[in-house]
Amino acid sequence: MQEGTPIIIKKKKVHGHAHHGGAWKVAYADFVTAMMAFFMVMWIMGMDQPTKDVIAGYFKDPVGFAKNPPKTKVNFVNAKNSMISAASVAVADTARKSEMNAVHSVEKEISKAISKNPTLKKLQAQNGIKIKLTTEGLEISLVENETNSELFFKLGSADVRPQARLVLAKLAPILAKTGRKMMVDGHTDARPLRKTDYDNFDLSHDRANAVRRLLITGSCAQDQFIAVRGFAANQLRVPKDPMSFTNRRVTILIPYAFQQPEFSGLPAVVNRESIEGVFKMPKIAPDSPGIKH
Repeated sequence: MQEGTPIIIKKKKVHGHAHHGGAWKVAYADFVTAMMAFFMVMWIMGMDQPTKDVIAGYFKDPVGFAKNPPKTKVNFVNAKNSMISAASVAVADTARKSEMNAVHSVEKEISKAISKNPTLKKLQAQNGIKIKLTTEGLEISLVENETNSELFFKLGSADVRPQARLVLAKLAPILAKTGRKMMVDGHTDARPLRKTDYDNFDLSHDRANAVRRLLITGSCAQDQFIAVRGFAANQLRVPKDPMSFTNRRVTILIPYAFQQPEFSGLPAVVNRESIEGVFKMPKIAPDSPGIKH
């Protein structure tokens, strides 16, 4: 090269991504191996006992197992089905617990709202308001008592008293916010009404429907209600005393999702027509010389 000749340096552009080593491949392989082992264990756990015994025998003595194979045939189809079934049960159990926790949260929120209101707190202390978690879901009951037989409803009518309106006004926003489905049940004591055109079934229906309408007025959606039912005196709170005023009550049930009846999934318009088409507007029972409720 002659003096004065310029030096030319060429740079080559590298296309694509540079190699960063293969450490990630080792970690990924370990992960896949661990997952395979996990599913193998789950698969074996889902097998029947004879199949487990055969597999255990192989790992205890592979040579002896090969020379004297067991007569029991391994049913891998059943084992696979058992594994799938076990996995399904686990998923269902998790969903069940989550649903129960969600309903319990609603119960705590309602109890908190009641504790902040002196009037409602007093009603609860007098057993006028009862809140409990049952196997069906969250049950909120407005229960009449012996000292004041017109605590929530006027005798023999579905005319709602101020105390009941106050309770429902506090409950409605909480229930509306949850968006959960509800059922409203009415109950009476065993005292018969002496009018042939209006009985305890009518009365219990009308009281339950009156509660539903007040909850809707308080911002609950119509399609939250999956049933409005009247049981008359067929589900007494105090079976030993059918005439007790405490048998008279209206209960709001927030069922667990896994307990809701089949018709809970019907379109809103069907639910609304099913309820309003069957139950009448709340009304006062016809005056009669008979015993009132």
